[in-house]
Amino acid sequence: MGIVQVGLTALTSKADRLSRFLKQELYFKLNGWTLSALLLGFLMFLPIAEVLWHLTEPTENWEHLRKTVLGKYLIGSVILVLGTTLLSVLVGVSCAWLVACCEFPGRKFFEWALVLPLAIPTFVAAYAYFDLMDRLTPLLLWVRLNVSQSAMITLADTLVYPVTIVVLASVLYPYVYLVGKIAFSHQGTRLIEAAQTLGHRPGSVFWRVAFPLARPAIVAGTSLVIMETLNDYGAVLHFGVPTFTTGIFRTWLSMGDLSGALSLAAWLMLLILVLLLIEKVLRSGAKYHDVGRGAGRPFRRYPLENTKAVLAVFCCLLPLIFGFMIPLARIGLWAVLTAEKVLDSSFPKLILNSLGAASLTGFTTVVLALVLAFTARYFKSEAIHASNRLAILGYSIPGSVVAMGILLVSTQLNYAFDWILTGSFVILIFAYVTRFLAVAWHPIDSGMEKSCDQLNDASRALGTSSWRSLLKINMPLLRNTLVAAGLLVFIDTMKELPLTLILRPFNFETLSTKTFDLTSQAQIPESSVPALCIIMVVILPVIWLNRRMEVRT
Repeated sequence: MGIVQVGLTALTSKADRLSRFLKQELYFKLNGWTLSALLLGFLMFLPIAEVLWHLTEPTENWEHLRKTVLGKYLIGSVILVLGTTLLSVLVGVSCAWLVACCEFPGRKFFEWALVLPLAIPTFVAAYAYFDLMDRLTPLLLWVRLNVSQSAMITLADTLVYPVTIVVLASVLYPYVYLVGKIAFSHQGTRLIEAAQTLGHRPGSVFWRVAFPLARPAIVAGTSLVIMETLNDYGAVLHFGVPTFTTGIFRTWLSMGDLSGALSLAAWLMLLILVLLLIEKVLRSGAKYHDVGRGAGRPFRRYPLENTKAVLAVFCCLLPLIFGFMIPLARIGLWAVLTAEKVLDSSFPKLILNSLGAASLTGFTTVVLALVLAFTARYFKSEAIHASNRLAILGYSIPGSVVAMGILLVSTQLNYAFDWILTGSFVILIFAYVTRFLAVAWHPIDSGMEKSCDQLNDASRALGTSSWRSLLKINMPLLRNTLVAAGLLVFIDTMKELPLTLILRPFNFETLSTKTFDLTSQAQIPESSVPALCIIMVVILPVIWLNRRMEVRT
């Protein structure tokens, strides 16, 4: 009887907790904040769900696409992702370790300068190295004369991959470098000092202590490199690399097969989901930093002298030269030579379009991200947490796929909202917000977790309204975080190309689309003027954000 009574007591207790949970969830569902957050989350996820719906939908030309080009696009995308990721990790981790943990001439300069390639979009870097393949012509001619013509063609088709990988990695490695530098500087201090005390040399400390502790952060930076590589359109189109993104544009715009393009987009999303699952497994159960006294204190750097110091300078200088100095120098020279031909009365409007779209997107995205993060944390609703995770998936999806999903949704709603949706600026901004919501949401949610959760609980206990808590507590504490999140979205919007090409209104040009249009007309030197404007606009926020990260860490 005692056992039965204990069991009944336990069941009653569980039933009471379940009843309280259901009541709590019901309250949240009926709350205006949570209802709005759920609707926003559903709206942001809708374009992605629309594309996923076409994964199993039969299309007229799908069998032909599957037999002829699907394998080529899959192999091209995988090779490009693997190569760019490996090179970015190699460069980013090496530079981060040297800057964070070693002392050598020029270290303070490289600490902030190595992030500058982020200011150069991938397609602009490709145009800066437009003649890279031409420099390999003597090698191809030698193969043709001494081997065979077919060997030359095979070699030419193969060489585009390492060339494209080098160009992409030269401007994408800062994603790994930034998180790696922070992880190496302020993680596992006690463990690293213990290893030093036990006589371990720098190489042993790196492989046995520092790198394993930094692995979650490095994987997070690597995932950004993967997403940017899959999203790229201008660079891979310029070098002729077959990827899903170029395949989507070719199938849709050249062949006029929207259904086939949607199927390719759905398969690309399936590939991305697999990559995200792999990333989740690699990061599961791992920490970003050591905890405890002294964990945030940077340890004593290893002094490098003579040959080692020269090698360290060379290792840091090489990616900076290829990723920033050479592209900027070539683009700047071309801009000076062609400015008179390109600069006309329409150019100020071009700059205003870009700045206006990026600024409005940054402001709107930060507001929505703040509302979503605040609602989930203030009302402690698991439903909102789940919907937020779905809403921020847009950053994991290439811009071309997001654009196609939005076109499908807008077509279905066109009858009711024709004046809003058809080729409008509103649709373009909505697409940008859907694509970059995660960029603002992650820092805001993280900042709210660290600084605002306990204060929000106290304000609720004191009967303070949710609006007052948001305006008087959360926003002042997150002021710098909100600015940083807005600048991150601003930078990404300025550099976005495929999404803008698809959804821009009629006769609406941005600096990115103007650069692409000029290169499409074989006017690469002329394209340097709008490309240089992009770099000049983006470089100041990049430097400010890097400085801010150094201050915070």
